[in-house]
Amino acid sequence: MKKIRRWKSWAAIVYGFVAVTLGGFRSKAWSEDVAPPAATGTPNALEQKVNQLDQQVQSLQQQLQTTQQQHATRLTSPGQPTAQQNEPAGEATAGRSGFALQSDDGNFLLRFQGLIQIDGRFYTGSGDNTQNYTSAVNNAGQGPAASTFLPRRVRPILAGTIYHDFDFFFQPDFGNNAAPAIYDAYLDVKPSTAGNLRVGKFKEPLGLERLQTDSYLTFAERSLTADLVPQRDTGLELYGGFWNSALTYQAALTNGTADGAFTPDSDPNNGKVGTFRVFAQPFKNSGADPLKKLGLGLAGGYSGDGTSLPTYKTAAGQEQFFTYNSGVSYNGQQSHWNPELNYYWGPLGIYGEYVQSNQVAVLGKFSTRLSNDAWQGAVSWVLTGEDASYTGVNPKKNFDPQAGTWGAWELAARVHQIQIDPNTFASGFANEQVSAERATAYTTGLNWYLNKFVKFVVDYEQTWFDGGAGTGKTISNRPIERVIDTRWQIAF
Repeated sequence: MKKIRRWKSWAAIVYGFVAVTLGGFRSKAWSEDVAPPAATGTPNALEQKVNQLDQQVQSLQQQLQTTQQQHATRLTSPGQPTAQQNEPAGEATAGRSGFALQSDDGNFLLRFQGLIQIDGRFYTGSGDNTQNYTSAVNNAGQGPAASTFLPRRVRPILAGTIYHDFDFFFQPDFGNNAAPAIYDAYLDVKPSTAGNLRVGKFKEPLGLERLQTDSYLTFAERSLTADLVPQRDTGLELYGGFWNSALTYQAALTNGTADGAFTPDSDPNNGKVGTFRVFAQPFKNSGADPLKKLGLGLAGGYSGDGTSLPTYKTAAGQEQFFTYNSGVSYNGQQSHWNPELNYYWGPLGIYGEYVQSNQVAVLGKFSTRLSNDAWQGAVSWVLTGEDASYTGVNPKKNFDPQAGTWGAWELAARVHQIQIDPNTFASGFANEQVSAERATAYTTGLNWYLNKFVKFVVDYEQTWFDGGAGTGKTISNRPIERVIDTRWQIAF
């Protein structure tokens, strides 16, 4: 009898081992909804324990399968709705804001983004005779640019968050046939929406179009107003917003740089530039839908020691048409004035701005205050019905010929002008045979948004000049600049 009991005990142990080992490989029929087949006879305590372990194994397998499905949903393709692109804690994501890595507790976020713009810029000269255009511009001492394809902007972007309240942004550029340069490198301290601090290299709060992100521009190139505001500067900025950002402000203290220029990050003098901007959307939180996206802004700046001389370029052609004579300098006093507005309602977009740049120019013992002015007005219409906005167009349907969808299409037009102070030429600060006193341009454009990330642009622009060409004592107008500008863009 002892041998029989001993044999039964060993059989129970072997049965338990086999049941636990094979528990994870049961067929789908043995789910939580269908009980496993009962053993013959009355189950003892060991068999009950085995069944409990088997159920736990199946429950863990189901949880693992659910987690894998959720993870696959989070890693959506760029064409999927943004609602499925929320950043999960502790996982990698890909979506509208690039590729990201986030810690489990949400304190750390690292984003990998990028912007690539490949342009085709084609000069058609003056009328049908491009030779006259080339000759006249060469006589003015400014050789014309050649029609070309070029990488206009090539920018890998690294951005992120550290402990919720600290953001960083780093953006170098490798395009435009120039040496690699750092365009943005700053740290944001963001304790509240009403007051935040930015320290580093960034855009000065001047110019409605200048402050617009490069990938969101309506046209391939910014208007002539961009000649009168700096590109980037280094310093610190206080910014914030109230009433759901219906009113925002920016106040910056920076080194100072020339209008339209991208200069070294260090300051050659002790003077600094103070800049302030307010922008209001008075109907943003109201029930007046047609007026919710009406924006009005005002910006200005002053420097007591800004000494950098600017040169001015056309918009689409990016050709220099104005420069000061040798020996001219600024005595340091410089100010800016910049009223601006934009309006978006459905597929309609309208924006405009005025910029005035004042400075005291010096030549020998003679000095005078000069005021240069620029303005622009632009209108756009999204042909496929999507909403126009300051942050671009989001296609309702991505480009997919097999599905019969073609993305979004937008038409746009603008008029813009820059006027150099006439005293600049009368006082000998510039030569009207070399530099134009005024440039006026109109631009028409067609934008094709294939999806949220890929965009194709084709613009045509003509620019007329007053002065800027001639030989001897004869002053004539620089020939009309005619440019076809195309761009393929990917931004993520």
